[in-house]
Amino acid sequence: MTARPSADLRRQVIRRAGNRCEYCLIHQDDAIASHQTDHVIADKHGGPTSLSNLALACILCNIRKGSDLSSVDPETNEVTPLFNPRTQIWEDHFRFEDTSIIGQTPVGRATFSIRQRVPQLATYRWASKYFFIKSRGRALRSPQW
Repeated sequence: MTARPSADLRRQVIRRAGNRCEYCLIHQDDAIASHQTDHVIADKHGGPTSLSNLALACILCNIRKGSDLSSVDPETNEVTPLFNPRTQIWEDHFRFEDTSIIGQTPVGRATFSIRQRVPQLATYRWASKYFFIKSRGRALRSPQW
């Protein structure tokens, strides 16, 4: 069973991530559900519940990643490690093309190949906007890079 991070540790993770999913960069205010603390390396693989192994993840990224450490790069068909926000830089592996995230490296492609059945970012943003307007009357914030 995954050890739950303390409230203080969770606050540190949120602050470090700037309230954004560290995998798709969607801001907490734009998400349809609360972001979660993700064990980059799951405890079942020996990953600790520590700041150095936790990332902030939206629910879609966290569900799709699960406890996986690798996936298949759809371009090379080789097993490739997934993106690790603690040791890698997002812009080195991904780029935005309109409202879609494009993997630019084997790591980037493998990471987002596990999300292929997840709605594109545009659909996610539309759903987020709909639910936030419906429930709280708030509109989406623009990404701040």
